[in-house]
This record gives sequence, C-alpha cells and structure tokens, in this order.
Amino acid sequence: MRWWRLLVLLSGVISLPLSAQAQNAIRLASLKAQLWPEYDQRSMLVIYDFELPRDAKLPVSVSFRFPKDGNIIAVASLGSNGALVNADYLGPSVNGDWQSITLQIQTATSYHIEYYEPLSISGQLRQFTYLWPGDYAIDDFSLSVRIPADTTNITANPNLQSTQEADGTPALAGDFGALGAGQEFPLQLTYTKTSDTLSVSQPRLQPSQALGPNTPGRVMLSNYLPYILGVLGFLMIAAGTIYIWQSRRSAGLSRERHRHPSPQADDDVPGGIYCAQCGARAERGDRFCRVCGSRLRTSE
Repeated sequence: MRWWRLLVLLSGVISLPLSAQAQNAIRLASLKAQLWPEYDQRSMLVIYDFELPRDAKLPVSVSFRFPKDGNIIAVASLGSNGALVNADYLGPSVNGDWQSITLQIQTATSYHIEYYEPLSISGQLRQFTYLWPGDYAIDDFSLSVRIPADTTNITANPNLQSTQEADGTPALAGDFGALGAGQEFPLQLTYTKTSDTLSVSQPRLQPSQALGPNTPGRVMLSNYLPYILGVLGFLMIAAGTIYIWQSRRSAGLSRERHRHPSPQADDDVPGGIYCAQCGARAERGDRFCRVCGSRLRTSE
C-alpha cells in the first residue's frame, strides 16, 4: 500500500505548480478602477469593473485583493437586462496587510466590486493612496477619480486628465493600457475641500405637479367640512335631549318627595310621643293627649 501513498503524494506535489500556473495564466481583458472620495460617507469608495477575455475557459476562479482596513460592500455581475445582480463570492479572508475575495466566474460578462477605504483627513486637506497589487495581467487598465463637491485643489500622481462623468460631475481620468502580471499600479491623490458636504446628500422631495383641490390623495378640510358640521350638530342635539330628560326626571323626583313625606319627619322622637301627664302614647299628628287632654310636648 506504500506505493499508493507515494502516488497520491506525487500527484499532490505536481498539482501545486499546475494550480499556481493556472492562476497566473488568468488575465483580465479590462479593468476600470474608479475612486469616489467622500461620495456618501467620509471615506474613499473604490469601484472595480472587469471582464475576462472572450476566449477564457469557464468556469474559473478569480481572486481580488484589497487593503485589510477596507470594507467590501458589493459584488455583482451584469445581467442580460443590463442591470447589476448580486454575485456569490467567498471571503473576505485576511492575509497580512491584505484581504481577498474569490469569485467563481460562470458567465462571460462584466463583474462589479465595491469597497470603502479610510481617507486621511486633516482640516481641509485630504490624502489617499491607491494600489493595484498586480495579481493579474490586464489588457486595458483605466482609472478615474470623481471630484467631490467644494474641492478647490486636486492633484494626482501619476497625472490624470480633466473630464466629466456621465452625470456632468467633474472628474480626472487616465487610460494606462496593458499591465503585466505582478506589475503594481500606485496612485497618490491629494485635494483640498472647504466643507464636509458629501457628494450625495438626502434629496429633498418635490411634488411632481402643483398641489390643488383635485390632487389625488390630498386631504382637504373643506372637502369634509359638511360632514364634520353634521356630526357636531348631531352631538349637540343628543346632549340637549339628555339634559332635558335628566332635568324632568329630577323635577319629578322632587315632587314625589313633597307628596310623600318621610315617616321619620312626623316622629320627633325615635320611640314615638308619650303624654307627660298620664304616659299614654299619642298617635301620629296628635297635639293633645287622647286620654287626659294634656298638651303634648314635641320638639317644635
């Protein structure tokens, strides 16, 4: 069984150089790097758009490195309808000063990666260093920098040309042609910004047309005023009816009390009235004793 183990070991040793060679053989037909400083947060948004050559054998795994302090936020591919759709990837995994993600390329299309990197800010001065680590050969490498709002001075090394983005935003751009495998591309960016305003802020919502009484979905008090007055009138009538009923009921109870006096009102003494002379018990309403005729003593 030793020769089987030896065969497996040899095949593993042989496969390592072949795997590394296959990785090095991968090249990118194009890679466009975009730097968007202080776009929607006070950091640098780095965007990659890349494609493989049309003759590339698929599927193939492609890994991208970016600095360890970066924060990957999007990995997508261009769908058949021209919209970006989320793409599966492995990672990020950290190795030294870098972290990397791996995409399994199944379809010959454009792929899109976004991540944030910290931006050096000192008062109005901003500085940033970008580096393409040279993991793959690139047939056409281009780079652009979107100039943020309130920027007074901006310099790039190597030099970039002034241009405009599709939405009219001023930018710097350069096309550097082919890069070999292992060939790094660094860029130093320095600019002065007079405010902390971001390029993208919360938009103010504006009506698509002037608001009027007939605007769909608009609630106007005048439209419901007749109903409100009707409800208030009904409530007032109901309250008046209840008040009159309670008043009449209270008056009827008062008359009943006067018509039927309480029995205790006729007896000034709890045990009744007795004659002080003969001791005979008087009847209700008597003022004189029915036995001896003496005047009865009451509390009056």
